[in-house]
Amino acid sequence: MLGKKVFSLSLLALVSSIGVLCAQTAVDSVSQVEARRSKYLAGLQKVNSDKEMHYADSVTNAKEVSEADIICLSQEFKKVHRYEFSNLIDQSEYKLTTDTYVDSNSVIRVKVARTATKEEQEKAIEEFRKLVFAKTPESIEREKIIASQMNKPAPLFSVADVDGVKYDLSELKGKVVVLNFWFIGCAPCKKEMPELNKLVEKYKSKNVVFLAFEVNDNTPGKIKAVTSGNFNYTQIPAKRNGISVQYNIKTYPTSYVIDQSGIIRFGLAAYNPFRLPEMDKTIETLLNH
Repeated sequence: MLGKKVFSLSLLALVSSIGVLCAQTAVDSVSQVEARRSKYLAGLQKVNSDKEMHYADSVTNAKEVSEADIICLSQEFKKVHRYEFSNLIDQSEYKLTTDTYVDSNSVIRVKVARTATKEEQEKAIEEFRKLVFAKTPESIEREKIIASQMNKPAPLFSVADVDGVKYDLSELKGKVVVLNFWFIGCAPCKKEMPELNKLVEKYKSKNVVFLAFEVNDNTPGKIKAVTSGNFNYTQIPAKRNGISVQYNIKTYPTSYVIDQSGIIRFGLAAYNPFRLPEMDKTIETLLNH
């Protein structure tokens, strides 16, 4: 009986010790975050308006301070490479924003990732919407090219994917064929991939073929390594002076939906998440036709 009591007391002490340790770990974690915050932001001021940001940008450029000289921090105030920081913000779907800090001369010294407020998310989305729908000479040219291709036969091709499986457009009659032209290193292409993957998942049991042409003449091995778990289209190694010329591709990414008779029914040149639902709707309509 005494042994059981001693064991119970020992167990209670152990549990209490673990609880204290966990609490201490949490305190230490907060303390560490605060220590890093103090370390990197000491003597700096946060930019609080678009006007201040514009001025800071101009001063920073005038001082010839490069992006590599600016410290980038995660939400936990951990130092990250500027490319990793950019990806963190870009791939957050507007959930994260950037706080910018300047020195006494208004030179940008630190950027910190932070959870965006609802208002900041809405503002960022609206600004991006204006950007992608802005009429420029380049966008007007892209739209003319796409318009000239609509409701016309898609250029034929016979290719092999990264595993050597052959795809011939003339033999894909009866199927909806979705094409995507992209290349490794294309940031807008990368941003689009999660939405394209949703389409692959949605129509995986349907009569739809998803083909992605990586146009930088990369090896099948490299393309597989880059896309594994990231881009679920069937990957086709290609060259820019090949099938891209046939389809008159002027920008990346570019997507097409080809109907069961080989006719182009939808085209989208450049990354525009606001129009991707149109592509989804086109596929759905063709399957139900």
